[in-house]
Amino acid sequence: MNDNKRSRYWITALILIAVIAVLIAIFILFFDLTWTNIAQLFIGGISIGILYALPALGITLIWNAAGVFNFANGDYVMIAAYVTYTCVSTLRLPFWVSLLVVMALMFLFGIAMEKLVVNSLRKQNAVAQKSLISFIALALTLRFGARFIWGTIPLTYPNPFGSNPITLPGGIVIMPHVFWIIGICLVLMLTLLFLYRKTKVGIAMRATTQNRTSAALMGVKTNQIVSLVFGLSALIAGLAGSLSGCIFYASTEMGLSFGTKAFAANIVGGFGSPVGAIVGGLIIGIVETFSATVVSSQMKDIITYSLLIFFLLFRPKGLFKLDIVEKV
Repeated sequence: MNDNKRSRYWITALILIAVIAVLIAIFILFFDLTWTNIAQLFIGGISIGILYALPALGITLIWNAAGVFNFANGDYVMIAAYVTYTCVSTLRLPFWVSLLVVMALMFLFGIAMEKLVVNSLRKQNAVAQKSLISFIALALTLRFGARFIWGTIPLTYPNPFGSNPITLPGGIVIMPHVFWIIGICLVLMLTLLFLYRKTKVGIAMRATTQNRTSAALMGVKTNQIVSLVFGLSALIAGLAGSLSGCIFYASTEMGLSFGTKAFAANIVGGFGSPVGAIVGGLIIGIVETFSATVVSSQMKDIITYSLLIFFLLFRPKGLFKLDIVEKV
């Protein structure tokens, strides 16, 4: 990372800290919230936001590697939640075994979708609009397929993280699943970061992102790299689906919700930036949590999408803009 890029990251971080400080002051002065309330909402918002960040990160990886927008990524989350329900409630598998099974199945499913959709369109030299419509059709197929297999009634399975709240210093009460979700997602993100930065596969992924043609000329098997990225994107969505399904409900509508929140996270964070996808997801989750508590649960989506409109109008590049440096 060069000095200019590092400086921009620090400036953006300082601006975010300043905005958070101002918002905390407003909540304390005008909404009669205590520091304990704010801390609980903030931690809860991070746990929800990090679940939004996962499919947002998957969308970013696919966009950078293949130049297509996977509208079905939110529905990958939904399918993973339903498959986890089947593993836990029907097959009676332990949750942790089900989680690994679902992530493996989603990885293979992502590769299969790349071969079926993206690779077929590439061979046809299809225009971008055809790719967009194909992923919308895939999303609808998954949604109505899930409705046919599992029905329309929301389903849930036992929470494996326990129901006894944890009391932190200062009287902050947090449910165990909050820490588990944050911890598991952080481990996955750090693993992906290590893969992306420190391995030969990661170097090949970055080369494909910068210039696919040049990477192929240098010996990188770009088709395999793109398939791998699609598999990793689906695996990430699978983790989000398994974790969210045991906390909330598995329903056919959760795919649309996760898809739109992941899109909003990419716009807020900066489309194409992995760091931006993660930060954008966290911001969306925190804003949604505070809005539901301070204003109204019916208004949380309106406030969240108002934030999206604000960024589209006044900062369309998002907080973090991806800089690609081509080497000759």
